[in-house]
Amino acid sequence: MAGNKTDPRVVKTRNSLCKALVYLMRREKLEDISVQKITETANITRGTFYLHYKDKKDFIRSAINEILDEFFDQVMVESEDLSFSKGQTVQVFSLQKAFQYIESEADIFDVLLNNERNDFFYEQLYDRLSEQLSRFYTVMAESDEQPKVPLNLQISFIDSALLGLISHWLKDGMIYTSRYMTQSVGKMLDQLDSNNILLLDFFSHETEPALQDIQ
Repeated sequence: MAGNKTDPRVVKTRNSLCKALVYLMRREKLEDISVQKITETANITRGTFYLHYKDKKDFIRSAINEILDEFFDQVMVESEDLSFSKGQTVQVFSLQKAFQYIESEADIFDVLLNNERNDFFYEQLYDRLSEQLSRFYTVMAESDEQPKVPLNLQISFIDSALLGLISHWLKDGMIYTSRYMTQSVGKMLDQLDSNNILLLDFFSHETEPALQDIQ
């Protein structure tokens, strides 16, 4: 995307186009969404669109990447406990921050994860989470250690379980709060044997006290 991304005009244009894309994805397949439909929905001229993007493919790739970048910037945190044990910085996935962020952006994530016409976002999110899990394993595993459960199976299991749970949480209208979801997933993770599945340590499920918990 050309231009300074911090320029308010660029930010406004990008946000308008992203909202238009999400709106259209609720109704049509990606291949049926044209640049004209996007610009008309966003109330932006085609000329303005092409100042920022080469074509529709470039725009969709950029929009999805920006959503994913923002999400992982919010949910990846440094773990002091694991860093101390390994002598280096280790990033883990904060379930609390993830559920809070998705809750605040529910309209976007519901469209992107629960639209049968479009599975592009799910695949991109799956791959990005897989990369983070692989990076975590590389840092945490002993150099000569062989996983008791093959790494690719661990990643597939965790990716599918977490994204499937998030998808159904959204589809069911988020009847549980983000805090309750964090606590529930934490309890389920605690029931699994982390000695056999090292990647379980990748998820931080500590929750900050809620206002009603503070006396």
